[in-house]
Amino acid sequence: MKKLLILLLFIPLFIVSCSDIKKNKEYSKLKGAWFLESTIIYKKGVPVDTIAYNGVLNEIYTENYYITLVNNIDLDSITGIDKDLGFAESGEFKIENEYLIKKIKHGTGFMDDAINKWKKPGEDFLEAKFKIDISKNYFSKITYLDSLGNGSAELLKRIN
Repeated sequence: MKKLLILLLFIPLFIVSCSDIKKNKEYSKLKGAWFLESTIIYKKGVPVDTIAYNGVLNEIYTENYYITLVNNIDLDSITGIDKDLGFAESGEFKIENEYLIKKIKHGTGFMDDAINKWKKPGEDFLEAKFKIDISKNYFSKITYLDSLGNGSAELLKRIN
């Protein structure tokens, strides 16, 4: 009976340890620098097209912190000057069940206003949740998918 009791006490510890190992693998796969290569278009839940990204979007992930730098290209048709000033965001993140959950705490450009406008009362961050798929050199992040499966995902490529 005593051996059974000891065994029952160690099973939850083993389960927690295994989930921590899986969590650490997902975090380590995401850790590093990435750039947006293209946008994947979904129709009825199936990828149907890929559009090359024209601009700069870099994301850098550490153990639980990230920063995103963005400068889309929006050229004025008369002057040829880029009208997009770009923006940055940073904060904490976690990975749960194939979802990247960002706690956006800081932003430049419109992001500072977006955080303050859309964050929940009493919180100092805006939460954003994305379904992700991570491989060694790429990861996709579904940015929008409606109830019919129509939407898009970002395809990022590892820089380092």
